[in-house]
Amino acid sequence: LDTLAGAYLPEEEQPELPTVDEEAEELRQWERRLIAKLAQRTQSTPGAGPSTVKELEKLMSEIVELKAKLRAQGLTEHEQDKDEEVMRRLLRVQELRQFQHRDKKHEKKDHRDLQDIRVEVGQLRSKIDDHKRRLRDEKGLSQKGLRTDPEVCELEERLLMLQRMGGA
Repeated sequence: LDTLAGAYLPEEEQPELPTVDEEAEELRQWERRLIAKLAQRTQSTPGAGPSTVKELEKLMSEIVELKAKLRAQGLTEHEQDKDEEVMRRLLRVQELRQFQHRDKKHEKKDHRDLQDIRVEVGQLRSKIDDHKRRLRDEKGLSQKGLRTDPEVCELEERLLMLQRMGGA
């Protein structure tokens, strides 16, 4: 009887969950898209041309990567900010932002775009928390192990940078 029922009523297949590594890569891609959105948001500004936007996007990703490397070396956030390369890039980002704010007219559309990005950053934060939970469950990492895991450190550092850039 069960075989007959199986022939007429096929069982629903359970979707496979992505592996922890696939999930981490997916989160990195999401972060890159958000960085690109933040940089693209400046493109509508009269004073910011495409080259400025590209430079800003490049600087943001370089800062995130530098800070992730410094964090992996065990430096605190304050020490990371004092690093000469990070400071140089942050100063250039500030110069570019001042230039665009000087010419920028605040519109509701820009505000809505920023709100959308902030919501997405919040969703990314919850996804990273879920990822950390999965690492604890599947790989048996402790809280301390999560803090020293280079993959988690990189994701957290990028998220922190996105929160700073997006004002979330």
